[in-house]
Amino acid sequence: MTVLLFDIDNTLLDFDKAEFDALGKIFARYNITDNAENRALYSRENKALWRRHEAGEISREELLQTRFDRAFKALKVTESYNPTAVDDEYQTYLSEGHELMTHAHELMDELSKQATEMYVVSNGTSRVSRPRIFESGIAEYFREIFISEEVGHHKPSLAFFDHVFSQVEAADQKQFAIIGDSLTTDILGGKNAGIKTIWYNPKHLEVTGQAVPDLQIADLLEIPRLMKKGL
Repeated sequence: MTVLLFDIDNTLLDFDKAEFDALGKIFARYNITDNAENRALYSRENKALWRRHEAGEISREELLQTRFDRAFKALKVTESYNPTAVDDEYQTYLSEGHELMTHAHELMDELSKQATEMYVVSNGTSRVSRPRIFESGIAEYFREIFISEEVGHHKPSLAFFDHVFSQVEAADQKQFAIIGDSLTTDILGGKNAGIKTIWYNPKHLEVTGQAVPDLQIADLLEIPRLMKKGL
């Protein structure tokens, strides 16, 4: 039987919406004009730091402590602020966003009927990821939840996956498959770990970079059909 490892953000839970709402509250709190240009500016600074973190150049702590300082300087914020406190507020708002992706709950129901063994593998922080997973109503479907902050390693590192493998009773790594929306973390991580990779790609994006998924899906409900075919 295939053991499924599920990414959370933008795979099962709508992180884009949670981020949009949380950032809107931060902009209102610090009198920042909430428009597409300013949101894009924040996104640019944030994504640049996440890329450096995923490459092992900076720690998660450095990322969280500096992203709003960099973004607020670029936004020319005139309100007084403490970047660490801003990030703390932001993570609180973010933890409240638990809207499911299309067909996520139906997927969980269907896979549970097939007695599929499922685990969460997330690059999130504990204070944000766990409330979102539990409040969304899908936590009960998973045997265990692996969050990078708690593991001490993050996707796509092999160390993250080795930790997961060590905690799951499966005959060998050939029994695992990872489902996620990110080529650079989920798919590359799965490839590095030697397991099957399924790219959740509802926007029909092109494959770029070195991580080529074994399978692509545009709808989460394609997964049960794949399982019945032996994945």
